[in-house]
This record gives sequence, C-alpha cells and structure tokens, in this order.
Amino acid sequence: MLNQVSVLIVEDEPFIALDLATAVKEARGKVIGPAGSVREALMLIEQHLVRAAIVDVNLSDGDVTPIAEFLIEGGVPVIFYSGLALPVALRERYPSASAYKKPTPPEQLLNELVALMRK
Repeated sequence: MLNQVSVLIVEDEPFIALDLATAVKEARGKVIGPAGSVREALMLIEQHLVRAAIVDVNLSDGDVTPIAEFLIEGGVPVIFYSGLALPVALRERYPSASAYKKPTPPEQLLNELVALMRK
C-alpha cells in the first residue's frame, strides 16, 4: 500500500502514536518518529525526506503551524488528527486540508494518505 513511503507521525499520546506507527509499518511504509512535540517534529523533518504526515494538532509545546507550513508548502500530503476541532487558524490557512477526529481507525487515515499522495 505505502511501498516504503516515509511517513512522519506527530502525536504526543504514546498509545495513539504506537497504533499509527504499527499501521504504517503493516502498510509497508517507513515510519519517521513518532514525534511528541513541535520541536522534535521539526528536527525529524530536517533529518529525513518526509513524503507524507499524520499530525496531531494539539501538542504540549504549542502550535503545529510551523510543521504544517513546512510540509504543505513543500507539497507533502498531511492529515491533521485531533481530539478537538481543527484550530481556526489552520482551517483558514489550509481550507482543503484533510482533518480527522480521534478516534479514527489508523487504516482509514492511511487510505486517505494514499489517496492524497496520488493527487
């Protein structure tokens, strides 16, 4: 399904991060992360060639906009994943972005990611 595509996982809930990482591996993708903070995610982006990403929008160290900007403006498909509604600033800046509420099955997120990569 993912054919060794590098997928960045940005999620600060350990069990959710593990579920997402497992789903990416089972879909034959390469996991980058999981990153539990904005700072850690930006470091991973600098160190790896990210081809797709699943990003929790509520992290302990703040706003995920820098992650979103770097990835989306670089043409990387991003799925925002949150227990709450997508923040207004992100929705306004990226109106066509894919956003899912927790809990969404990881397989559904990966199907969406694959569809986004084909666009």
